[in-house]
Amino acid sequence: MKHLCSALVVLAVMALAPDHARAYEESAGTQDGWSPEGYLLSFGVGAYRPNPGSDTFDVVYPGDNGPLLLGEFDFLLYRIPYVGPIGIGVAGGWAAYSGAACLASSPPGTCVPSTDSAKFTLFPINATFVLRIDALARKTRVPLVFSGKVGYNTVFFKETVGGNKSTGRSHGFGWGVQIALELNFINERRANALDEDWGINSSFFFFDLAGSDANSRAPVGDKFYFTGGIGITF
Repeated sequence: MKHLCSALVVLAVMALAPDHARAYEESAGTQDGWSPEGYLLSFGVGAYRPNPGSDTFDVVYPGDNGPLLLGEFDFLLYRIPYVGPIGIGVAGGWAAYSGAACLASSPPGTCVPSTDSAKFTLFPINATFVLRIDALARKTRVPLVFSGKVGYNTVFFKETVGGNKSTGRSHGFGWGVQIALELNFINERRANALDEDWGINSSFFFFDLAGSDANSRAPVGDKFYFTGGIGITF
């Protein structure tokens, strides 16, 4: 998994960075010593638990929070002076839960485990509008960036209980807020070399708090979930 993610990052940078980065607000990106930013790529791991509105999920999958694996790719379209870039993004991920199927004779609100296993898998896809507030990191030596996201979430799901399988899709509103620590300050010389050789403007650690109301057809949204991980802008 680690080597695969590294390869994807390198391929994305090699394939996409040159043309768009030059087209995106070059004068604004270079006047303070920063190369232009046109894209953002990140990968995070976190916890996600659907809010089914009943005790069934908690009974079959007790205490299981995933984990959630979530990758995101943003197109940074325009830089607001003294604030930061705005753009659009798409994120896709995976989460899985395992438990034991309940006997049909189980009393209401309880689960007498059967010999059949149960597995529930989610595949969330999020389309968002993104605002990155990076003025603090660009105008001062405080390497913090704050982001806000709003958009549309679609969650595909699959459940396997014994030999029976069921699938579906649900959708709804989604939001997210993020705080990121840019890592260029650790070694500015190496950061500049990475920028010149690969077009990678900055790398960062992030923590993302988000919510999803993807409950239109099935209750698979989570009002509050989180991810943390690494990302780059280029």
